[in-house]
Amino acid sequence: MKGNHIINLLEERPLGSLSASELDIVKAHTAGCSNCLRAYEAAQASSWLLQERVSARVEPTAFFQAKVMAAIEEQSPKRLEFWKVWQTARPLVASMGALVLMLVALLFLTDSFQLQTGPSGLASISDDSPEQVLLDQDERDDDISSSQALTIIYAPELDAGGAYEKQP
Repeated sequence: MKGNHIINLLEERPLGSLSASELDIVKAHTAGCSNCLRAYEAAQASSWLLQERVSARVEPTAFFQAKVMAAIEEQSPKRLEFWKVWQTARPLVASMGALVLMLVALLFLTDSFQLQTGPSGLASISDDSPEQVLLDQDERDDDISSSQALTIIYAPELDAGGAYEKQP
């Protein structure tokens, strides 16, 4: 039986998965081989230890959750305070405020320029405010026909003396 050792059989599969015939072969061989007997006893001991460990129920200590939560809080980044957030966002807020001020200034400059020159860009003849023009529109008979509008748009321009300029 020297060439027919069971150590390889014990190493390949757990002791609990061996069939009854394989266990009989192992017991018969270990009666005459001391090395295989020690391997069989070690396999029995490890199998017993594994079964006991699996069946044992380990409960965490009473303060386990508190310890774990304290460790997580230590490792997590600190909450951002308002002052730190403000220090970071101040340039962005300032630039947005400056942009709003510039847009408001352009709005008022554009409105005052249109009031002085009129919507077509030419100097306004009427002294009526835009509100008067819009609100009194039904009372006025200054409506022009399409032909008059086309004449105004496509008419040759007059120079300062009242004569027509020659167009190249």
